[in-house]
Amino acid sequence: MFKKLFSVWVMEDLLKQALKESGEMLNETRQLFQAVLKALTEKEEIDFDIYGEDRIINRYEINIRRKVLEHLSVSPRQDLTASLVLTSIIIDIERIGDFSKNIYELARMFPEKFSGDYFSRLKEISGTVLELFEHTCAAFSDADVKRAKIVTETHWKIAKECDRIIADLLMDEKIAARRAVVAALCSRYLKRVSAHLMNISSSVVNPFDRIGFRTAD
Repeated sequence: MFKKLFSVWVMEDLLKQALKESGEMLNETRQLFQAVLKALTEKEEIDFDIYGEDRIINRYEINIRRKVLEHLSVSPRQDLTASLVLTSIIIDIERIGDFSKNIYELARMFPEKFSGDYFSRLKEISGTVLELFEHTCAAFSDADVKRAKIVTETHWKIAKECDRIIADLLMDEKIAARRAVVAALCSRYLKRVSAHLMNISSSVVNPFDRIGFRTAD
């Protein structure tokens, strides 16, 4: 669906601006997510203001909504579905920014080395989610159906592995409570980021009513 709408978007000035800013917003969020992951898993220092970056992402969302609204106020029947898709996408991007903040706060509260069985599994998942980010950015900017499908299909594998980690933690009577809490929260945050990337990518391959669901046959 997104591919069909792409040619329409680039012809409409306000929507063209909104589409461009959505891509910039997604890229800003990718950089934020990558930085906070390194802060948690590698204990790397972050050399920029996380909360300032989050405010930048929020401003993108406000500006994009305004442009879409201005477009619809002039042409209420033109590109309505395209506008709905775009406003849906930016909600997912903004939510990834929120979960990135959560990961950063977790990193600050947990200065210990991110190692051991559960953390090794989570590192592997985080690497996969970063790959999904790259695919999502490409799918969004180029209406690339192939890369969008990679994201939508891989997300469900990530979700299952994150759920498996939670189940294993509940059965583990030896792990320290502090490490169990960090592992559980990290698992949930990664699962949610993956889900939002899937929602964004699904807009490339699914009709509006199926955004966020498995790829339509």
